[in-house]
Amino acid sequence: MNNGEFYLADAIEVIEEILNGGGEFRMYPKGTSMLPLIVQGKDSVVLRKRTDRPEQPAKKHDIAFYRRSNGQFVLHRVMKRCKDGTYVMCGDNQVDLETGIRPEQIIGYTHQIYKEEKLLSLSSFRYKIYCFFWTCMPYRRGIRFLKRCLSFIKRKLLGNK
Repeated sequence: MNNGEFYLADAIEVIEEILNGGGEFRMYPKGTSMLPLIVQGKDSVVLRKRTDRPEQPAKKHDIAFYRRSNGQFVLHRVMKRCKDGTYVMCGDNQVDLETGIRPEQIIGYTHQIYKEEKLLSLSSFRYKIYCFFWTCMPYRRGIRFLKRCLSFIKRKLLGNK
């Protein structure tokens, strides 16, 4: 452990106890799967359990913190709820959908997002527009394709391979 960091696997029981008791847990996600919304080393999220809709814990566009079958912890967006009760998830910076996430795998939901130390309102018009457009897979694929093309052109112009 350095700088107050720890492995989630070492603290997950405490985190779950806090969330199950109605508390909140603030975490600083690592990785790039939720770019451009959540930037590693700058942004943080506050997790909570869902108490307002226990019969339907997640809805489209919620950001869920869950544990995959292999034990890996993930923070991804709910893309849809299937008829069998499982969820389809995807990081904002990804195009491959992850299917078959069961409700019992979900540990908590993002209640607040801090962009650096500034609170981003999840009910703001700006955030809702972001969710609407960014979760549209053809749009997201187009943006990623355009970025790759521009990067390729830049490398060729600068003579880098």
